[in-house]
Amino acid sequence: MDRSRLRHRGCASLAVALVLLAPALSSSQPATPDTTGAATAPPAAGAASPPVARPVSSGPQRHYPPRRGAELKARLLESPDPNLAPSWALEFAASPEVQRLDPVPRAAEQLWAARIGLSGNPNGGQRRDLSAIVDRLEGCPLDSVAIKRAAQGIARIGVIVPLSGRYERYGKTFVNGLRIAIEEHNREFAPTVSFVLYDSEGDPLIGARKARWLLKDHGVSLLIGELFTANTAPLAAATQVVGAVLLSPSASNERLATLGEAVFQLHVPPAALAGALARYVKNSLPRGAAGFIVASTSDDSASAAHAMAACRAEGIPIAGVERVPEGAVDLTKRLAVLKAKKAKTLILIGGPRLVGIAAPQIASGWPDVKVVGFESLDPEGLLREARQSLEGASFFVADYALIGASRDAFAQKYERVNREPPTRMSVRGYLVGLAVTRAIETGCVNASGLRETLRGQLYEGEEGRTLHALRPVVPAEPERLVVRSGKAIAAELVP
Repeated sequence: MDRSRLRHRGCASLAVALVLLAPALSSSQPATPDTTGAATAPPAAGAASPPVARPVSSGPQRHYPPRRGAELKARLLESPDPNLAPSWALEFAASPEVQRLDPVPRAAEQLWAARIGLSGNPNGGQRRDLSAIVDRLEGCPLDSVAIKRAAQGIARIGVIVPLSGRYERYGKTFVNGLRIAIEEHNREFAPTVSFVLYDSEGDPLIGARKARWLLKDHGVSLLIGELFTANTAPLAAATQVVGAVLLSPSASNERLATLGEAVFQLHVPPAALAGALARYVKNSLPRGAAGFIVASTSDDSASAAHAMAACRAEGIPIAGVERVPEGAVDLTKRLAVLKAKKAKTLILIGGPRLVGIAAPQIASGWPDVKVVGFESLDPEGLLREARQSLEGASFFVADYALIGASRDAFAQKYERVNREPPTRMSVRGYLVGLAVTRAIETGCVNASGLRETLRGQLYEGEEGRTLHALRPVVPAEPERLVVRSGKAIAAELVP
């Protein structure tokens, strides 16, 4: 999550985060969750009794996953017909989806299914075959966590976000958006998805401890959290120890992905930001050329390289690139060069210092040029003269905005339920929920299947692979803000 927008603490190093993992996995007594999303109480540690299937919600006929193994899993989870459960259990235990699993999760899935089948009304042959599975596997040294995870698949999710303290607002609006995505799934699809919600209190130690409860005591296969990179790192490490999946809604450190192949982020890569900027420039001035003013730092040079590549891909001529060394104050000559080359759009890439220096000079020497850029154009924190000089400028930030019908439908549902417009964090919650529910709807049975399906949702190219950055599954783009009267306003609110 962006530091300048949320004013959160600086990201701790991953080395410190890994140290935090030790207390997270140590023995401790689980506490009652702060809030639950259609969740039940935690099972007792080491419980081996047959799991209780969840009731099917009333309403219209729901759709089951297209893959046969996933369909059987969903049916067994949803209070199956006692006369059909035995045959479903036997078919599921022998299905290719189960046979491809590693030995421990395979045995856990087969044992769980056999117990579900025996709890129904098996005939003589079915009872014999199901009892043989139970007799063969009950003596195996299976971890109780594996049994718990088999008993709920990926239909029960653990969520750790701040629900109190300084960042309470972010956590609660995120959960509100997540809940809408899950409710959409549950109305039309099986299995029923629920989540167990814990308050991290914005503290990485508390978040790590509660991750242990969710992974060990609740047996979840998917963990969603945290909002900040420093707090996400111990969660990432904890999930990889037990083979679970982590999905962070707003962490943005590429080093998180090095903790495991099952760590994913809803992160806006630089190339996606640059692409959104180039499309906006193309649509607003179809025949105009773009000029660049770029600070000489390595980060700004990298951002400029992405922006220039995106402009070329959109067919936007680049009139010129003027690089500004550190400490430069007078930009009049550089602006005059770009103006003489008839650039219609000025793409300003640099830190707040460069923006604060450049804005008044642009307003006085080149008042009719269209100014665009990235988050450093945010007028908050700039001097009054710079804020006034940026009037009408557009900039793109690393937050998603839904577009088209998806935006309208989500806003309507959100406002009806929560009595307020959606926020950036609620949009992130909705997109995270959709990523998970769409994966379940395609036929994921367990954590390994979810991991592979989410890998198919990654952005293409090196950035997507490095960051494990998920693309939105509905139309969405990096948000564009416009400077009006010294403040940044969402583009859709500007007349």
